[in-house]
Amino acid sequence: MTRILNPQTNTAHKPCDDESVRATACGSLVTATHDRTRLVSDETVQTSTAIERCGSCFDDVSGY
Repeated sequence: MTRILNPQTNTAHKPCDDESVRATACGSLVTATHDRTRLVSDETVQTSTAIERCGSCFDDVSGY
């Protein structure tokens, strides 16, 4: 599964149903251009100690 990474904040987000537009489920990156985000694998997010997960996108995380 693909996740959307905001490299500025090192925060991973779940994509909306249509991954082609890189829209996040929480809507927080609605104004971010494609060059300001990266697509990463869910495995990368789970194994990285530097990447935080968005609390609005992921049920088991609190906060942004």
